[in-house]
Amino acid sequence: MSSGMPQADELGAFHACWYPVALSAEVAPEQVVGVNFLGGKVIVYRTAAGAVHVKSAYCRHLGADLSGGKVIGDKMRCPYHFWSYGEDGACAEVPAGDHPPPKARLFSYPTRESIGIIWAFNGETPTYDPPCFGRPEEELQVDAFHNPVTMHASLPSVFINAFDLQHFRVVHKMDIEVDPEDMRREGDVLHYHAHIAAPEFGEVVQDRTLWGVGTVTIHSVRGGRSFFLLHSLCPVSDNLTVGFLVNAVEREAKDNDALPAEQLMSEAREFSLRLVNEDSYIFNNMRFRVDCLTKSDQLLAYGLRYIASFPPSNPGLTLIS
Repeated sequence: MSSGMPQADELGAFHACWYPVALSAEVAPEQVVGVNFLGGKVIVYRTAAGAVHVKSAYCRHLGADLSGGKVIGDKMRCPYHFWSYGEDGACAEVPAGDHPPPKARLFSYPTRESIGIIWAFNGETPTYDPPCFGRPEEELQVDAFHNPVTMHASLPSVFINAFDLQHFRVVHKMDIEVDPEDMRREGDVLHYHAHIAAPEFGEVVQDRTLWGVGTVTIHSVRGGRSFFLLHSLCPVSDNLTVGFLVNAVEREAKDNDALPAEQLMSEAREFSLRLVNEDSYIFNNMRFRVDCLTKSDQLLAYGLRYIASFPPSNPGLTLIS
């Protein structure tokens, strides 16, 4: 199975995809936070009106870290000389009275919010919509939180786990079946079904969606109520990856005998945390390679080709590092 497969050093670390950079609840109006991202640093801030932005973290004047600055109205003010940047990233004001230099512009990542997450697209123009659960968010009870495990591994070496059936069977004690012929790719988004049995919620059919390289959303129905899971990865550097988790259930079930939302949310959190804790040692100590795949790795081999199909990207590198 290894013939013709992309090798570990060919998969790249950063791809043109949506990545989670912060929880929505962490960034209040007129608040700024610094986030390590793509081998550098960005700022995530919200204007007084609530608009959220992800931009390069260093002032174009002398390179001061803007995460120590202040958001005033719709502008980001540097802590060093009070240069202010508008929502388009361009310097809007130099207090000394000089005209802002034409190059005084922060790199602006396309930014969106959904299901409790602030997303940044690693590219100039998004090629697909940010991850979501496909339901109006007001219909869902959402629990978004950080993966407590930091992984000292590249994002591709962690994300390939989404295709690794043998790993789910032996490590996570899950019966899982996926038909490779069921894979349906629409641009940069991949859909398929997984039949699983897990200790937390028994036998279910999962509708899985892979958004680019880094995010998996799962929809299942248990006890008469739809519930949703999201596992998403953010590349800090070539060999450091952090994660975000979101669990959600529909607030109003169509079945009067449906399981309580609180029970499903508890089961979903238990399931999500069990998986990441069981993987902690593995991802923090592996040396990723893919030169000895076997017949049982058919779906994993598909995943390697899927990841390799995404172009490498880091257009903001010179301004974030």
